[in-house]
Amino acid sequence: MKIRHDVQALLFDEVNGEKRVFLIRFYDQTKQRYTWRLVKGGVEEGETDEQAMKREIMEEVTLKEVQVLEKVHEYDFEFSETHHMVNTYLVKGNIHEKPKLNWDGDREIIDYAWLSPSKALKLLFWDNEKLAVRLLK
Repeated sequence: MKIRHDVQALLFDEVNGEKRVFLIRFYDQTKQRYTWRLVKGGVEEGETDEQAMKREIMEEVTLKEVQVLEKVHEYDFEFSETHHMVNTYLVKGNIHEKPKLNWDGDREIIDYAWLSPSKALKLLFWDNEKLAVRLLK
């Protein structure tokens, strides 16, 4: 079985003292429906997690004003004969920076939102992404 190291962004900003979480929306082939997700992608050979996180955010939504703060969660799962090991990082963004939604390999990102953690929890499908959002203090 192949092993893949992934990074995931718990991308947030604060507005009037309240946190907002950045989610993207795209068609999820495994669920056969559109889903809201955190930004996530693979770590390339020779990259640190921080470098991969910034690259993935840039590739998927072109946000440049990001600061990777700390690792807050890790989990693993198996999909399509690949064992994924995922590190989730708290990433400070800028809610005023306008993203440009990009194609990300097999999927087209069709929407984004900066949401309160409680609203993000209602929209997210995957339990490990929900767990990461619950860690936002």
